[in-house]
Amino acid sequence: MTGQRNVSVVFSKILLVLCCCQLSTDRNMGSSKGFETPRGVIQPLDGGETTERGSENGPTDTEKPTHEEEEFKEGGYGWVVVAAVWLILAHSFGINSMFGVFLAFYLAHDHFPGATPLQFAFVGGLSFSVAFIISPFATILFNKVGLRVTVIIGGLFISGAYIGASFAKTIWELILSQGVCYGLGMGICYTATAGLIAKWFKKRRALANGIATGGTGFGGLTYSLAANAMIQRMGIAWTFRIMAIICFVVLITSALFLKERNQGTKISATAFDFKLFKLPDFWLFLGWAWLSSFGYVAVVFSLSAYAQQVGFSAQQGSLVSAMFNLSTGIGRPIVGFMGDRFGTIRVTTLGTFISALFTFFIWIFGGKSYGALMVYGLLGMFPSIMWATFAVMTASIFGLEKMQPVISLSTLTLALPYTFAEAIALSLKKPGRDGFLDVQVYSGAMFVAATICSLALTIKKGELYGRKKDD
Repeated sequence: MTGQRNVSVVFSKILLVLCCCQLSTDRNMGSSKGFETPRGVIQPLDGGETTERGSENGPTDTEKPTHEEEEFKEGGYGWVVVAAVWLILAHSFGINSMFGVFLAFYLAHDHFPGATPLQFAFVGGLSFSVAFIISPFATILFNKVGLRVTVIIGGLFISGAYIGASFAKTIWELILSQGVCYGLGMGICYTATAGLIAKWFKKRRALANGIATGGTGFGGLTYSLAANAMIQRMGIAWTFRIMAIICFVVLITSALFLKERNQGTKISATAFDFKLFKLPDFWLFLGWAWLSSFGYVAVVFSLSAYAQQVGFSAQQGSLVSAMFNLSTGIGRPIVGFMGDRFGTIRVTTLGTFISALFTFFIWIFGGKSYGALMVYGLLGMFPSIMWATFAVMTASIFGLEKMQPVISLSTLTLALPYTFAEAIALSLKKPGRDGFLDVQVYSGAMFVAATICSLALTIKKGELYGRKKDD
């Protein structure tokens, strides 16, 4: 028995040596036929390297992830996409932020007989709420027709809204055009492009997203000044028509330069993933977004009115709002750069807390001084930090796979705070120089509460101390 066992061992070793020799011969000859292994078929690559393909589970190229990692380079066409998204946001959310110019005209002129100030205010709020409500349906449209066509459809809605508003004779026609129709286009454009930058960047993801979202601030600043001049010279109707032509040309052209990038990651395109509501992180994320929105809306819609109530002119009040938009445009890329350097969630938490401090200590205690009020306007990058980091936060917390459904559901729910935030702020306003005190305290308190939610996410993601981990 011992002799037979020794013979078997020797025979096995001989077979093993022969197999190794055959394998070596195949590699040297550059054979492309491959050979069988217990796990499947191994095919030779250039230079004699091999990859394994599972016979049951489909191809799995062990060299592919490394190759994709080498292929992924920051910049390149991704910066073209950033520029296109910048223009799209400038001519959707950016132009909508200049609604105060139109509102001032409506209140000063009897262009819509019988309309009340509350109805005019409802037009501006409705455009935001519709934009958020349409988000999941815009995702479905995106899945059906693709990125470029979706943005083009959104651009047609925006242009059509302003054309319709130019012919509006009653308040309800204005609500349906400048309110509902514009909101549909704005929501479609935002939903289609919200997660696009994250697919093109890794190391500079927050910076690129900050540059792109900065278009909102520059769009609001530029067109606020332009629209006011056009209204004075050509009237409200032709102002709407010129804005419609500009939006049509810029949005359609920008859409043609958009391009998706497949990073090899399976990205969910589901519009309604209600399983997200089972995740504590999703509730914390919603808490941060909701509370930040309550504070942001109360600030951005109240600055001009506050300036006039404490004794400054309407022109001075509009200048404060313009500086707020300028700070938003310049500050968002800075926030993005800091997010790439120190961690997006950590920077968002700190920025939200700074918003609370500035609201309490600059706006409340120094707001009656025009210089201090201008300083607060120039620090608008902090109260508006939510939209500088919103998309990157979703990628950092939930990953690219769940990014689209998180954006869809969260923006859908944001319709509520954006609809009622200013109504709450106006209900807190009282007459007199100190009439906005409750509004100021309310805004600061919202930023504090949002900081708590963001801080909880920071701790859960391990970003409170040490190096950033959200990328």
